[in-house]
Amino acid sequence: MASQKRSISFEESVLNEAEQRIAQSGGSLSAFVNAAVLHELQIARGRELLATDEAELGAIPGNVKTQVAAEWPA
Repeated sequence: MASQKRSISFEESVLNEAEQRIAQSGGSLSAFVNAAVLHELQIARGRELLATDEAELGAIPGNVKTQVAAEWPA
């Protein structure tokens, strides 16, 4: 897969923690950031899918949400 270079800025505390975790795992900052961005994209896609389904099918009934929450605690 092709990659592209970008210049990005971090909050100092965020970068420090990321670098500490990367040092422990032996990874790279580029791979860490790529995985984080991919994770956020997957969440955004999931939210878009849920919004589309809700628009087409209607909202999930409250009793179903309650049942799911009881069976799959966060």
